[in-house]
Amino acid sequence: MRGLVAQVRRRARNAARAAAFTVAGVVFGLAGLGFLTVALWILIATYESALVAYAVIGTLYLILGFCFMALGAQSTDAEAAPTEPAPKDPFLQVAEAFAVGLQAGRAARAPRS
Repeated sequence: MRGLVAQVRRRARNAARAAAFTVAGVVFGLAGLGFLTVALWILIATYESALVAYAVIGTLYLILGFCFMALGAQSTDAEAAPTEPAPKDPFLQVAEAFAVGLQAGRAARAPRS
């Protein structure tokens, strides 16, 4: 039981670390995207009008949004083939053993022909 608790704690710690780095990456990425948007706005508004700047930046974000939605819709289950079988959950092993034992009991009680 102690090993199970330690494994759960390790998984939770790794998940929290991954989530924290992901959140930090998103925050910094959004800050950078904001600065780049302002720079693009200034560049386009300097050479063209504000209306053209709105249209160009809006179109750019629309295309990026569709690209990210398309990437998110792709399934990665077929691509990532596991090299070694994943360990079974202990509760799943108990249920499987119960089902095998139940089937063996039924087979033993069945009349032989």
